[in-house]
Amino acid sequence: MERPRLPIWLGWAVFSLLFAGTVVSSKPHAQLPGLTPAKLASSMIREEQKITVNGIPEVWRLEWKTPPKSSCGPEDDSWETCPCTGFAYGESGQLDLVRSTRGREVERLELTPLFGNDSPNQGAATLQRSEPQEKGLQEGGSDAYLARVRARPSVRIMRFGDYNHDGNPTEFFLQTGVEPCGKILGIVVGVTLARRHLHAFGTTLHPDKPLVMQKREWKALLKASGPITVVDWPCGDHRSDTETDLALSATNGRIQAVRRVFGCTETGKRGHLLRKRAL
Repeated sequence: MERPRLPIWLGWAVFSLLFAGTVVSSKPHAQLPGLTPAKLASSMIREEQKITVNGIPEVWRLEWKTPPKSSCGPEDDSWETCPCTGFAYGESGQLDLVRSTRGREVERLELTPLFGNDSPNQGAATLQRSEPQEKGLQEGGSDAYLARVRARPSVRIMRFGDYNHDGNPTEFFLQTGVEPCGKILGIVVGVTLARRHLHAFGTTLHPDKPLVMQKREWKALLKASGPITVVDWPCGDHRSDTETDLALSATNGRIQAVRRVFGCTETGKRGHLLRKRAL
């Protein structure tokens, strides 16, 4: 007895459904081989730190929205150039700062818009992943060296301090750019007693405008016990015929900054004050 045969149209329909199901189920594995949803979620967390805010323990995370791409990486010769200072060896992507309490997310701040034209990848946030070492200059981008770089511990980004001197070390410096040549620029992000939501710190005059300064200037303000003045751009730097400094102070959570510009003499020394502006 012959087996009953399916109509041709029905056979093709069954085959099409099976084939479509196979394609759909295999697509994620083709994009992310060997990466389970749990591993993918873990790989998106760049850094996680514990912090106490107003007596309450919290967890802060730097979290990528999409898998980051190499930026100023060891496989790229540009990592040794000035625009990669502080970013090498790094990675870029869309980045958020997330606050959690008792395992529950309570706040999220988009950090990507805070990175400007002075960062290596416009439209993306860039974080250093591991620091270049002397051997990298000798080995270049060899496979063995790249493997060792990937195996290194990640550079810590969130180092909390009391930059605005309100008595609470609930903020950290975040590099967002580089000035010629190799001057690391950045902002300070966190919360304060007066402003308890995540934000980039501004000045008393412009509280909603992120104050961008060199890393060493933020460090000087952090350590200061009173008003200080730091040279921002000296006479002769990149043939500059002016010298700029910053008069800084931070008291009870209020940051004040004044930028002053001086002319330079023929001998390369600071001359007369040309102008000043409160930031």
